[in-house]
Amino acid sequence: TAKDHCPSHASTVVPNSQITKCDCTCNQTWTGDSCDICPPVIDPATDCAQCLVGYIGFPNCVKCSIATNCNNNADSVTGSPGSLSCQCDCRNMWSGATCSQCNSQLDGAGHEVCASGHTGYNICDLCT
Repeated sequence: TAKDHCPSHASTVVPNSQITKCDCTCNQTWTGDSCDICPPVIDPATDCAQCLVGYIGFPNCVKCSIATNCNNNADSVTGSPGSLSCQCDCRNMWSGATCSQCNSQLDGAGHEVCASGHTGYNICDLCT
């Protein structure tokens, strides 16, 4: 029967040309002869319809990374299912969605020191 050959992930089921088995047309991004394989970066718990946590851009599902998505200026990065962009946890007072904006009161390659004329790292008040 169709249910035996294509358990619940097929939109259509037809006999093959030799009528020896069923051919399944898979739903969503399910694959395999029986529509029983969900790609590794896609969540089977969502009927293969969303990226796994840490990935964005269904159905291509690209892994979020600090280097690619946060300009190497973050402590961590996450991706939420259904989201179109990664969420960066910016470090050393970097800001912006991709941690690309630097507070003008900071200096150094990683913005880990106060700029000239400022004091008290993490706040970097203007010296008066």
